Amino acid sequence: MEKKWTFLKFLGAGIILILVQSFFQKYDAFKDIYSTYIGYLIPMIYALFISIFLEPLVSKLENRFKLKRWVSVSIVIVLVIIGVAGFVGLILPQLGKSFKELYNKLPHMQEQLGNLIKRVLDFLKEKELLIIGEKQIEDNIISLLKRNIGNLQEFGISVLLNIMWWAVALSKFFIGFFLAVFILLDKEYFIKFLNNILTIILGKEKGMYMSDFFDQSRNVLLNYVWGRIIASAFVGVVTFIVLFFTGVPYALLSSLMIGMGNMIPYVGSIIAGAIAIFLVILAEPSKIIYLFIAMMVGQAVDGWIVGPRIVSETVGMSTFWVIVAVLIGGSLMGPVGMFFGVPAFGIIKLIYEIQLKKTNNNSSKIIKNKKEKKWKK
Repeated sequence: MEKKWTFLKFLGAGIILILVQSFFQKYDAFKDIYSTYIGYLIPMIYALFISIFLEPLVSKLENRFKLKRWVSVSIVIVLVIIGVAGFVGLILPQLGKSFKELYNKLPHMQEQLGNLIKRVLDFLKEKELLIIGEKQIEDNIISLLKRNIGNLQEFGISVLLNIMWWAVALSKFFIGFFLAVFILLDKEYFIKFLNNILTIILGKEKGMYMSDFFDQSRNVLLNYVWGRIIASAFVGVVTFIVLFFTGVPYALLSSLMIGMGNMIPYVGSIIAGAIAIFLVILAEPSKIIYLFIAMMVGQAVDGWIVGPRIVSETVGMSTFWVIVAVLIGGSLMGPVGMFFGVPAFGIIKLIYEIQLKKTNNNSSKIIKNKKEKKWKK
């Protein structure tokens, strides 16, 4: 049995290596397969993740208030609907207003930016710091800005016009949410079904081991995601309060971008902060100091109070490995990969720790057996 299990492990490792090599060599083919076939499974994937993220709330209500399962599930669904309705009814109209105002101001902002560049170039020329011709630099920068602003306008129009794509995506999400309700109502059945499948494939002992590993991986994912959501909400709210009371333009839009950017450790905050700084400089440069204060206060809350507990206690990785996880995840799957790269590395770390503990235990047993044999002799 042990030889069979060793053979299966080597076979599985070989298949994984072949798939990884094929993925990097035939990336376009894999992308076509994903877009063609995986799309049918999207509602099930949504259902799985929604049920995983909502299950702790259902269990907490069920255990703390001694409620029936269907009552707890109903309360959680109502809370989700209220949250979505609040976002759509209160925040979305303000965001739409900000986007409309920003879109109308783009030509004026372009002109302001051109004047700012000209002043900077005049200052550099006065100090004799210009190496290339002034006219050439100015023409190249203005040309680049015109192209990017034009692309931004086209992107905004295409998002608004692509109603069919949004309708299909939302319908898949609602189907997934509907299926998640059934998973939450009868979670014991689905857990037992998964355990039975693992037992059939791996045997009873290995199946229990794999089931325990899946449970630990789920805890890493849940703790990290909910932790990042809480931390990002803190950052967004603190940033909005400072920007709102200091009269900074696009306060809601900037704080929402900074809060959402904070979901991706380190990298997301930098990108979102740079965009917010760019907007405020173009709209009202004198208010930029308040934006810096808001960002520093928000990052202080995340970096000193909320963030360390989340990253260290849930995934237990240093800053170096968090950044590596974000970069690798982003290169493979874009923004989604940047966010889920950290818990993915956390799960890899969990595998490493389990295998290391297992190896140390085996080594201890071997040393102990050798000592016993030596003592008997």
